[in-house]
Amino acid sequence: MILPAILVLGAGGGAAFFLLKGGGPPAAHAEEGDHGKSKGGGHGGEPGEAVEGAHGVMITPGDGVVYVELPEMLVNIASGDGRPAFLKLKLTLEAADQEIVAALEPEIPRVTDQFNAFLRELRTDDLAGSAGAYRLRLELLRRVNLVIAPQHINAVLIEEMLVQ
Repeated sequence: MILPAILVLGAGGGAAFFLLKGGGPPAAHAEEGDHGKSKGGGHGGEPGEAVEGAHGVMITPGDGVVYVELPEMLVNIASGDGRPAFLKLKLTLEAADQEIVAALEPEIPRVTDQFNAFLRELRTDDLAGSAGAYRLRLELLRRVNLVIAPQHINAVLIEEMLVQ
């Protein structure tokens, strides 16, 4: 009876100590000449440039990678119990350079059609867990690369996935 009370008080005291503690002295900053040279573009460099494309936003972070946001997709999928289920996806494609984006832009309707045809065949069980999301990424990547061959997309990024 007394042991749980001691544990609760100890946990509360520890939490209060960490949350209310003022922190130590501020960290010392390096002198102006001590910093390495900025490469720009990558992490810690200048922010990338966002350009509105025909079908989405193209974002160039500056390190040779270009992201193309696809329009949000909403498709009905099969559920195990026969009830209607829906899949909402927001995808971004990662390309190595603008040349690949130039090849991709006119093919976005075909890419979307390929994605819709595949997604409508899925069941809710196919999307379960991180393994389901991984398999989904791989299959969508394969399909987009078939459409824009001989060019290729590096990755399909799932920004939002909702199964309802």
